[in-house]
Amino acid sequence: MAFTANNIKTQNNKEEEPLKAPLPLLSLSKTEVETLLTMIRESHFKGEHVQKVYELVLKLQNYYTKIP
Repeated sequence: MAFTANNIKTQNNKEEEPLKAPLPLLSLSKTEVETLLTMIRESHFKGEHVQKVYELVLKLQNYYTKIP
């Protein structure tokens, strides 16, 4: 009587993750950030999205203050 194994794991069997392309750096002008912040200010959001929008606005405001 014989049996077969479909998946054998050993310490040396590591699944390789596919290589990911590096994310491009984002560069926005002061006017572009102002436009985004204005569009967010004039929009309406459901309660479930408020926290995410708040965090995004904080990031944009921090980015805006660091633009020369």
